[in-house]
Amino acid sequence: MIRCLCFIALFVSIAPAQERVKEIEAKAIQLKLRGDAAGALASYERAAAVEPKNPHFQDEIGFLLAVLGRTPEAVAHFHKAIKLDPDFASAHYHLGVALWLSQQQSQSIPELQAAVTLDPKNPEYLSRLGEGLVSMGQLTEALPSLRAATELKPQDAAAWNRLGSALEKTNDPVGALEAYRRAVELDPANTAARLSYGMMLVYAHHPEDGVAQFERVLADDPANITARLNIGFVHLQKRELDQAIPLFREVIARDPANAAAHYNLGVALKNKDDVDGAKAELAAAIAGDPKMPEAHYMLGIAAWQSGEFDDAAKEMRAAVTLRPTYADAYFMLGTVLKQKGETAAAEDALRTAIRLDPGNPGPYNTLGLILRQKGEMEESRKMFAEGARVKQAKENELGVMLQRNE
Repeated sequence: MIRCLCFIALFVSIAPAQERVKEIEAKAIQLKLRGDAAGALASYERAAAVEPKNPHFQDEIGFLLAVLGRTPEAVAHFHKAIKLDPDFASAHYHLGVALWLSQQQSQSIPELQAAVTLDPKNPEYLSRLGEGLVSMGQLTEALPSLRAATELKPQDAAAWNRLGSALEKTNDPVGALEAYRRAVELDPANTAARLSYGMMLVYAHHPEDGVAQFERVLADDPANITARLNIGFVHLQKRELDQAIPLFREVIARDPANAAAHYNLGVALKNKDDVDGAKAELAAAIAGDPKMPEAHYMLGIAAWQSGEFDDAAKEMRAAVTLRPTYADAYFMLGTVLKQKGETAAAEDALRTAIRLDPGNPGPYNTLGLILRQKGEMEESRKMFAEGARVKQAKENELGVMLQRNE
């Protein structure tokens, strides 16, 4: 009889504790929904004190700590949740996001992959994993996750935007254009998607449609620098320099350190034969972004046109250092070095240009001149012949393209 009474007493003591935890959790959920992260955190901490081995509570505590900016503490709680339940997908996902935001990308990806493995039909997990892989440069690995996210949740504009970004980086302009279009249709206020969609329209040879997207952004946000810069870029591409230049100057007035605006303005001024103005803007672009190979290349061209061969060679070398596959810069470096009388270095640069871009006739002809000066007549003739063949092939290709467009 005593044993029975003890059992009843134990049951009664457990039941109120469970009821109390349910009440605390319900309050925590309400506070979380109201946006009271601190209040919700306090409630979940009380619940965890009663049930310290509940992985769900540890995950919720970690999430709320992350919301409050207490990331290291959050990470510790996510780890605790996973230790309690290694198959807890949410905890793996939250840990992956927290590590990513803490600049620990290499540790973040395995956690996001674990979340997707445990819950492969969760579009949020798939999309975040895909985004992380894109940022790590693992584009091929990212695409299946990003595609799956859009298939599972086709109304998610952000997922379509992430897919568009990955497709653009993998040189799939058709796929990127469609993904961005879907993102804009689903979320017309998504400025980032609309700007990307506009640029893909420009690259797809629909500049007017692209400009229409940029103007839509400006209608909603007149101070948007990127939209104004992009419109200027379209004018520059169409060689409408008088329309492009004021737009670039306006962007610079709003954002003096904008390297892209300085670069585009420099190109526009060079095309108007304002070499000094171009050099000043290109130098400003490099000051704003020293790792912009195009700015070094264009500054080198401007210096070459001014007869400043030492400066031209310096800028071309900077361009190929930043981008070792920059065939045009190697070609110009070879040209400049030839004019400086540095024939051996010029020959090396020109051969590199040919290797990187065998479809450009220019380097063959310049190399042919160097070989002729060296007395290597047979090799020189081969280079000129190859240059002529490549030039003819390009002209034939252009002719076919023109026929198709007629």
